[in-house]
Amino acid sequence: MEKKKLDFSAIEGTLPRIEGILNLTPQEAFHYLQEGAMLVDLRENYETNFRVFDVPEVLYIPWSQFASKCQVLPKDRPLILADASGIYAREAARILSREGYVNIAKLSGGMIDWHAEGLPVLKDAEFELGGQCACKIKTRHGGNPLIKKQS
Repeated sequence: MEKKKLDFSAIEGTLPRIEGILNLTPQEAFHYLQEGAMLVDLRENYETNFRVFDVPEVLYIPWSQFASKCQVLPKDRPLILADASGIYAREAARILSREGYVNIAKLSGGMIDWHAEGLPVLKDAEFELGGQCACKIKTRHGGNPLIKKQS
């Protein structure tokens, strides 16, 4: 049985757009990631030390490097942009749209909402932080054993 090509245009009009950008709930994003979409994680390295998305395909491009590295992203695949809370994903979607990408969406609420909904994550207890907003506290350790090195 041939697998149907995933394309966000098939769901046009059924999901909310904010400022022209397709917004997916964590559950919707999880569904599309299982169907072949690629997650683009925009969080800075220190934000990924403790917790990463556990999905079939993730490409890590920190927001601070996004403008200079976004051209490595495939234009023929649906891309879901994610960060800690959704702020940078919106800006990244605008950049990609200007570059001619059409099959893009953003994860509403980012990793914060993804984790709150109990969706799959990988954690490293050594990097776990406490406090009210651990997502923004920098750790003192270098490197992240949860992320495979990218070329």
